[in-house]
Amino acid sequence: MGLAGACCVAANLAAEALLGTALHLEPAALLPTMILGAVIAMIGSNALARPMARESLRAALFFPVAMGVGLVVGTLVGDSLWLSHLVFVLVMFGAVYVRRFGLDFFFYGFLLWMGFFFSLFLRPTPGQLPHLVLAVVVGTAVVALLCTTVFRPHPRRTLARVFRSMVARRSRLLRLMASRLRAPSQRDRDRLTRRVFDERALFDEMVLMSDGWAANARALPVGWSAETVRRSLLEGQLSLDLVGWASLHLMEAPPRVRSLAARALVHLADGDAESARRVAALLERMMAREGAPGQDPAADGAMDAGRLRREVRSLVRGIDELVRRPADPHLPPDLERNAEFTPAAALTGLGMLPGPPSVAKDVRARGARWNPVVRAQATTRQAVQVAIAGALAILAGTLISDSRYYWAVIAAFVVFTGTGTRMDSFGKSLNRVIGTVLGLVVGIALAALTAGHPMIELAVILISVFCGFYLIRISYAYMMLFVTILVAQLYGILGLFSDALLLLRLAETVAGAGIGVLVALLFAPVSTRDTVARAEREVAASIGDLMEGTALALREPGPAVQHEVDALLLATIGARRRLALAAAPLTRYHLTEHRPRRVRRRLTVVATSVSIARTVTSRVMARAASGGPMDPVGPADQVETVDSPRVDPRVADACDAVAALARDVADEERVAEASAAVGAAPAPGEGPQDSRAAHGSHAARTSRTWEDETLEQLSMLARSLREIGHPAAR
Repeated sequence: MGLAGACCVAANLAAEALLGTALHLEPAALLPTMILGAVIAMIGSNALARPMARESLRAALFFPVAMGVGLVVGTLVGDSLWLSHLVFVLVMFGAVYVRRFGLDFFFYGFLLWMGFFFSLFLRPTPGQLPHLVLAVVVGTAVVALLCTTVFRPHPRRTLARVFRSMVARRSRLLRLMASRLRAPSQRDRDRLTRRVFDERALFDEMVLMSDGWAANARALPVGWSAETVRRSLLEGQLSLDLVGWASLHLMEAPPRVRSLAARALVHLADGDAESARRVAALLERMMAREGAPGQDPAADGAMDAGRLRREVRSLVRGIDELVRRPADPHLPPDLERNAEFTPAAALTGLGMLPGPPSVAKDVRARGARWNPVVRAQATTRQAVQVAIAGALAILAGTLISDSRYYWAVIAAFVVFTGTGTRMDSFGKSLNRVIGTVLGLVVGIALAALTAGHPMIELAVILISVFCGFYLIRISYAYMMLFVTILVAQLYGILGLFSDALLLLRLAETVAGAGIGVLVALLFAPVSTRDTVARAEREVAASIGDLMEGTALALREPGPAVQHEVDALLLATIGARRRLALAAAPLTRYHLTEHRPRRVRRRLTVVATSVSIARTVTSRVMARAASGGPMDPVGPADQVETVDSPRVDPRVADACDAVAALARDVADEERVAEASAAVGAAPAPGEGPQDSRAAHGSHAARTSRTWEDETLEQLSMLARSLREIGHPAAR
């Protein structure tokens, strides 16, 4: 993104300079055309870099139309102050309202707004409009050419990069797990557990992105199947889950066990499969020989020897599965193609996972019942909000400066770009102000060094474009830092730079951002907590669907059911990701947020529920694949399968029970009733019918079957769902 932005800006500056030379433009007229070309390049490099060149070209066709309309309208009404202010508000409303029609219209609206803004900034005459519109056309053509050739994201190469990222993140996760096992104090273990939690969330994003790109047939190597790619990715992810759970439980193990387990994980992270297997085998032999070496069984916090052996076996099995299954799927060439494939998380037109606005778009805004905006679609609501904020920003900006009020309008406008809730708006505004303040300091210092050297100023502008695009994924404040530096260099080229001018920009930015935040907070706001609550219910509903599919896989195993369960599993991971996006603002301290620890605790419970659910599903799918169909009526000792182990029908019944519980938690109207009901009911695996270990033989009491372990995990999942649905925990 950084290279595309910088190279497109450089190419457009050169193209506009050639155009100006061909048209014999004076320097005063040439600079506006170059500025417009640079703006088109910055927007187009982000909007037109798509996998399908045809889609990029179709979107580019209307770029000159959108920006040209803004330029023409702004030029025609620019002589009348009040009329230009009124039209500015209408343009802002329209630019946000058209977002409902899709990704292309998001950029068309932004270009319309930018065209009107630059008509106020450049103040062109009607006679200058033809060559300005021509400059927009030339700039669009250059960017479209670059984005459909040099900077077009190739689906197959992109998917390969996603796989490489998964390998790197898997190695990082394994090293964090090893560090957690070696941590000397509980505080260090808690800190590393949080880091494992965050890194695992990023790994899940890579899995979802892989699934999204696999829907593109050109992303798959010859002979690959999208369904098989999904299955391979999920198996690798679930093997990582097995290692993660075992390493978490082994934090209570004796030092010698933790040391060997950590060493095996480090070898696996380094790609040394043989050493990892050798150390894991040594650990397993030591456990078989010594039980719990170096541990006093009577000591406080000592692990039970049987439980310790089980966790070591789980770790060894997970390591063995990860060694046999690399993070990136290497598939044989003779796989059956599946043309009908729907990704669990549909990527945007730019090949990325949806952002925070996608989570909040269906959440009802807060406000009085008489206010129709509360019930309107998200785009309509934001269009009204941005119109109100824009009108107030024009008023406040004009009081600060009659000629530079548009900086306040920009700050108010961007508050409602890429945000879904009021906390998102607050965070973006805060980042904009912070970035502007830092950019002000750096911009003034650099402007003093580059003054009188236009080529150096152009170089700083290009570097700023690269750094802004490159670092925006980390924080919007970085983007604003380099945009402010760019503006300082631009004013230096125009001969208008002064320290007072940048200070004026800061004042206008603070005023506009503050107004935007106030409107977002007070007029039909979308509550972050309401959005988080809705996202939590979506996670619970997806767990319910997954558990129902898991029960079906036990009763009616087959490839079709397996594909359906795989899709449900990824949908559950996607729902958990949307919850993390919605809750991100609440995990940090703000002026209005004083409970980030409680929020993080709740997110951990939800993440644990998802992790348990996918672990249960993995166990059941593996069992169903080898165990054949099961009799849903007969008792456990009468279940018969042909050439396969018997499968206890209690597991399928418990999955159905957990599915019903999850759906009750997901039902907003029944959540309190469901919480009270399930609080008094036994969890799956805890009822009288599951008391075989308590009343059976000694062997039954001391040995744990596959069914016992699965029922125990379902019981853990039920307890987590109860906590999610309990009103007191909210």
